[in-house]
Amino acid sequence: MNTDGLLHAILEELKAARLAPPAVALGFSSPPKPRFIYANRQYSNCLWYFWNSARNEHEPIEATAITGYLEKLEIEEKEFRGRSEPKVNLTLRADRMYIIQAGMETIFAKGLLHTLAKLPAEAFRQPIMIAVEPGDTEQVLFCRIYNPSNGKSVFAPYPEDTDWRATAQRAIHKIEQVHASPLAPAEPN
Repeated sequence: MNTDGLLHAILEELKAARLAPPAVALGFSSPPKPRFIYANRQYSNCLWYFWNSARNEHEPIEATAITGYLEKLEIEEKEFRGRSEPKVNLTLRADRMYIIQAGMETIFAKGLLHTLAKLPAEAFRQPIMIAVEPGDTEQVLFCRIYNPSNGKSVFAPYPEDTDWRATAQRAIHKIEQVHASPLAPAEPN
């Protein structure tokens, strides 16, 4: 087989693996809909949490980092306390789908958007670790992104005059670019 034929065969195998239906767990489980993760320092027992609307209370997440494949990034206008507010929604594929949601004006969201916009698109083919870290005051919460394979943090400070809509669009475009290519991230086993 020539080189072109071999490369074509490898590409077809990768496409087939990506399109194969995921293994279905038998027995009791949760529905496959994504869980929203919220990041802030509102509660003393956690830095991020799930919201249980049935009980009208937060469910603390003890871990301070989540690792997974970035699936989608979007900015959504959401009604909050009687007014429309832009929210950053980052969809992450891990043991299930998660959506990290943060207000666009928060330090957490700005750190997330700026770092994602600075990373090369190739970085999104591998799992990424997103961590929350408290700042010096009770209101400050930082977002840190790590390479889980080597433990190195990506440091990308942002200037005060950053155009956040343009920064978000750069990050969105990079994530979409990765998922549009034939070598998009594979399904985890």
